Amino acid sequence: MLIIKPKIDFEVNVEAEITPDIATDLEYAKSFTVYYGKLEMSLAELFEVEKEGDSKVIVLEGDFSRVKWIGKGMLDGEIIVRGNAGANYGAFMKGGKIVIEGNADDWIGAEMEGGEIIVKGDAKNLIGCPYWGDLEGMKGGKIVIEGNAGNYIGEKMVSGEIEVRGKAGDFIGTEMKGGLITIHGDCGIVGGDMKAGEIRIGGIFELVPAFRETDDVFVGDVNVKGKGIVRVLTL
Repeated sequence: MLIIKPKIDFEVNVEAEITPDIATDLEYAKSFTVYYGKLEMSLAELFEVEKEGDSKVIVLEGDFSRVKWIGKGMLDGEIIVRGNAGANYGAFMKGGKIVIEGNADDWIGAEMEGGEIIVKGDAKNLIGCPYWGDLEGMKGGKIVIEGNAGNYIGEKMVSGEIEVRGKAGDFIGTEMKGGLITIHGDCGIVGGDMKAGEIRIGGIFELVPAFRETDDVFVGDVNVKGKGIVRVLTL
């Protein structure tokens, strides 16, 4: 297990594509290349790095809200953030688990294919979404936001599950192709250009007009010949 703590308050963003693969080799971890703004530096120049045992676990202690790309493409192991997290955590993730005990920035689980991400606080925008110009968002795995979330949740989602236990913003499931999104609280606009998959909502929401109502669900977006389902959660 590696325990990593910032040495300074960062004035610009840090890009640190670390995964649990570095956790078993302390010297390799210390020398791992990160970027502080435009400067190429080693992990140990910006962070205190300590090793306890040989498990594939990374514990990030302190404010990581300006540290981006943690867990990019990770395959297994676990990352625990004991504070706030920056953008792009778990992007392209294929396995393992990330737990963020504070709040999270944009792009959590972008284009992820497997594994699990849990945010115990709030998260911002673009959860499980594709990066600009890409055609598919989240393809597998599960993301749980225990607080509130922002806009563009599950855009172009293909498979997997996103659960927001609080409220969310606008453009939920835009161009969704599969998978499941559950919003327990209120949210804004839902289902634009949705082709498949299911969205479940427990609070107040605004459905785009191109859905037809059946006995217990809404089906659409008919403008794109979609067969997506929007369902109202009942207690």
